[in-house]
Amino acid sequence: GVFRNSKDVGLGQMTEGGADTTLLWNPSFYEQFCPLVLNETVCKAKGFSNLRPAQQALLRGALVGSVDARCSDCPLGLDLSRADFSVRVFAHTLLANCEQAGKIVQNVTNSMPGQKVDYETLWRFTLVNYNAGSGCLADALTQAYDPTAQVPLSWEGVAAALEVGCPGSASYVEDVSKDTDAIQPTPTPTSTPEAIP
Repeated sequence: GVFRNSKDVGLGQMTEGGADTTLLWNPSFYEQFCPLVLNETVCKAKGFSNLRPAQQALLRGALVGSVDARCSDCPLGLDLSRADFSVRVFAHTLLANCEQAGKIVQNVTNSMPGQKVDYETLWRFTLVNYNAGSGCLADALTQAYDPTAQVPLSWEGVAAALEVGCPGSASYVEDVSKDTDAIQPTPTPTSTPEAIP
């Protein structure tokens, strides 16, 4: 239960706020991780949001500590097995941020995210949520949303709103997603349409 209270930790720069998002918005990850720190009965009975504040803090701290791959006597100062584990944690963290970003889009537009935002833009919103937090994303989406526009919620509009409320967030997203042509959605299996007579 002891952890260093560092601001950003690990390859993906996990913070306690980021750990909170992961544990709250990725329930399957919470179910796997919680019993490593707390009693399994407590984990199953409550869910992260219903834990006592001290238990939540302990889980957040343990998660942040788990992604710290620094090692003073390892080559390059990096414990590769911990780094490998941290990559999985950051993948779960991105999924949690995607869930939260999708819910924010739904709250702002009163529509499912895929009805108002394309795949690439939704991932950009996810990166904003990961980097700057849900408050920044929600404020920017609320300011940029125009239901009468041809594209009611564009990345350009949200990025402009971010520059005012959360400087640096749009630049972070642009840096991370420079090669967006390489990002393609996985096709969803569909049934074969019947022939039209």
